[in-house]
Amino acid sequence: MTISHFIERIQLKKESKLPKLIRIKQLSAETGVAKGTIQYYVKEGLIPRPIKTSANMGYYNQEHISAIRLVKELQSKRFLPLSVIKKMITNEKGRMSVDEIRTLVEIDGRLFKNMKEVLPAKNLTAKQLSVKTGISQEDIKDLEDFSLLTPVRKGKRTYYDGDDIRFLECITKLREVGLTDELGFDMKILRVHRDMVENLVAEEAKYVLDRLIAKEDTNSIIRMVEEAVPILNTIMGLIHKRLINDIFVDLSKTLKESDS
Repeated sequence: MTISHFIERIQLKKESKLPKLIRIKQLSAETGVAKGTIQYYVKEGLIPRPIKTSANMGYYNQEHISAIRLVKELQSKRFLPLSVIKKMITNEKGRMSVDEIRTLVEIDGRLFKNMKEVLPAKNLTAKQLSVKTGISQEDIKDLEDFSLLTPVRKGKRTYYDGDDIRFLECITKLREVGLTDELGFDMKILRVHRDMVENLVAEEAKYVLDRLIAKEDTNSIIRMVEEAVPILNTIMGLIHKRLINDIFVDLSKTLKESDS
């Protein structure tokens, strides 16, 4: 926990005129959330369980108030469904603190906005994107279904941003070097790369959560992630190149041994 977070928690305790432990009726009045909804939040793991003093007696404290307010904020300001909020709040090690979740929310939408390789590009429709890259609209739709393209919908129209455009330009280059649909290199193959990278990113996220969240301020985390990603991409490219070379070396040795 950073010093600012520690001070904020102290201030919240000083400002609160509520007793240290309160019943669900008081919790409902303080947060504006119905008792039934609070009980549902507890059941779904969205807020901590009440502090039990006996089998039928449960109390709540400032942590529960903060957690409920955060859930409401994520719903009303971020338009997140409870299923997504639940995934944010819980991880393999248990519940995340309110401070940790707030840090994640503050990071959302701010990553990679100032990176040098992010070039400004006009958003294009699927038809415009197809004309620009030579990729059929059917293939573009498939890539969207595979979550390899992430268009933005405005009204009844769908637009693709700079990253989507560059992604399709890379596919065009792969076709130019000979990796064509006719040889079996269709859009479905890219799902393998996406699945592998998704697993890698999930592991990387664990490192970030364990080592940075609630230990560094939001701006520091954004800076470190943005500066680390290009370096890691280079490292991954070198590993990829080395492993491909090793596979062909091993295949060559196997073929020579089988011929001898």
